[in-house]
Amino acid sequence: MKIYIFLFFVFIVVVAGAYWAGERVAMQKCNTRVASVAVKKNQEIIKTMGVINEKTFNTGVRDIRRVLCEKYTIAE
Repeated sequence: MKIYIFLFFVFIVVVAGAYWAGERVAMQKCNTRVASVAVKKNQEIIKTMGVINEKTFNTGVRDIRRVLCEKYTIAE
């Protein structure tokens, strides 16, 4: 009778250990997915900032050239 109780407790410990190990694996997979999503968002933000900075830089140069050409010409 004692052997059955011992085997029952061993079975419970094995099941609990498998559950704990599965939980850890699932948590690591979740962390990996969250990290990859964060990296993708950061890459999109960097691309957007590059486009915005390029537009701002090009627009600013054109406006400065236009203003300088209007105010200071060779004819004056």
